[in-house]
Amino acid sequence: MKKLLVMVAAAMMAVTSVNAQTDGYDTKHEVGVFYGAGSISDVLSVYSSLFSAAAGEQSSWWGPIGVEYFYHATPVVSVGGAVTYASCEAIDEKSKRKDLNESFISVMPSVKFNWLRKKNFGMYSGLSAGVMFLSLSLDSELTKEEDPDAKEETLASFMFQITALGAEFGGTNFRGFVEAGFGEKGMLCAGLRYKF
Repeated sequence: MKKLLVMVAAAMMAVTSVNAQTDGYDTKHEVGVFYGAGSISDVLSVYSSLFSAAAGEQSSWWGPIGVEYFYHATPVVSVGGAVTYASCEAIDEKSKRKDLNESFISVMPSVKFNWLRKKNFGMYSGLSAGVMFLSLSLDSELTKEEDPDAKEETLASFMFQITALGAEFGGTNFRGFVEAGFGEKGMLCAGLRYKF
């Protein structure tokens, strides 16, 4: 396993050194917006939905949506962060009223390794780690009547994103991007970014 990691690192460094001379832009900052699918909050929402369905409720969820910022410390390494938001709500089938709402907000410092850099195309990998705040709110008096112990609360836990492979494409300043990975940005994530 160690030999494989060393070979991958050596290959990435070789690609980086070759591409350093063909870097098509000299921007230092980038901001982006994205939408993901298959995130950890999606999995938690599906888990909640199974209990909601058993209790005669319908659930809907969306997200995560997010924003990110990166500063290019070197042509290869970018540092920054991402903020994501996702939500899930349960609606009682009989009363048609919202019973509860879950909100997931994550704040994650990030690092990105830009190992292929061309004028109109780039590839990268990344890692983010931070905190997720889960807020559970009860939207109906009916919920409190049915379950007197139900309460609103906010919890915090560790959250992360591993971006195994990202690809960006477009002009020098505006680019679209897609990412495959695991964590709170999702297994698949797509968005737009602006470099300046």
